[in-house]
Amino acid sequence: MKKTIFTIIALLNINFLEACFSPDPKLGDSAYWAVQAIESYAAKDYEKSVAVVDECYELYVPNAVEIQKLFNKTDKKEPPIGRVDRKDKKRIQDNYILNDVSMALWAKARSLHELGKIKEAETAYAQCLFLTHGRAWDPGGWFWNPSSDCIKYAIKLLNKK
Repeated sequence: MKKTIFTIIALLNINFLEACFSPDPKLGDSAYWAVQAIESYAAKDYEKSVAVVDECYELYVPNAVEIQKLFNKTDKKEPPIGRVDRKDKKRIQDNYILNDVSMALWAKARSLHELGKIKEAETAYAQCLFLTHGRAWDPGGWFWNPSSDCIKYAIKLLNKK
């Protein structure tokens, strides 16, 4: 009986976590999650962007935060932004969980801001700006820093108070 109940609960959770796992074997789970959040934000479906990030938050964010804490503790140099050579690109991509989480948190913060949920946006910006080593790939061929962008918007919110 316990095994049956556990199986049912597990199956229900899988359905609720569909945004968390990539159906494409070439796209990692955390990247799939971040892409969904970004695409929802870009489509101005801000509620969905926030929901997607929240749905998988506990799966990915704590790991990224621990990596960032380690980088801070060891004074690891932040990766470059802009156009980079192959070696730097690989190094940046090796930190995929940090990159994916910083991008997802950026999408959540921006979405909450667009929805006028200022207190929630402030919290999301604070989470995003902590991940200073996260990088996002722009289709134009360069990397940018979601943390720096979150700082910019957080300052704008603070200046309005």
